[in-house]
Amino acid sequence: RIDGEATIDLNASTAVTVSNDLKLDSDSAVLGFGSDNDVTLTHVADTALLLNSTRQLQFGDSGTYIHQSADGVLDLVSDTEIEINATTIDINGNVDVSGTLTVAGALDFGDANITNVGSLALDTITNDGTDITLDSSGDIILDAGGANVTFKDDGTSILDIANNSSDVE
Repeated sequence: RIDGEATIDLNASTAVTVSNDLKLDSDSAVLGFGSDNDVTLTHVADTALLLNSTRQLQFGDSGTYIHQSADGVLDLVSDTEIEINATTIDINGNVDVSGTLTVAGALDFGDANITNVGSLALDTITNDGTDITLDSSGDIILDAGGANVTFKDDGTSILDIANNSSDVE
């Protein structure tokens, strides 16, 4: 005993089994792992557990892990797929997709503008019952590979512009 507290020094060459709770009563308790304690888990009072440096919390194998790659940067890494399952996923911040974005359900922009689009490949544009305005600071070009541009009113053709050897019919 030192100042009324017990100190136990365990130096075991095999596993140590604790049959009930193991409590670390220090607000800055540290668990060290490895022969040189290169991986540590520190209790941060009333807040969290802190994994040291750029160490990883691995799941299943070394290809799936969470770690901090730089100050303020949290990496979720998987050698195959990261799947997030929830009724709603709320992202507060910008999203940068460097691969292909595939949307299986609806894509709703609310009333937000779609900006900085180089080109957009669509089959049909359907609006929500209000007017559609095409507004350009340059020309508006309609390029139809089928040689016809058709204007309709409620499904009825009212103007058909047809290409006839570079002339309009």
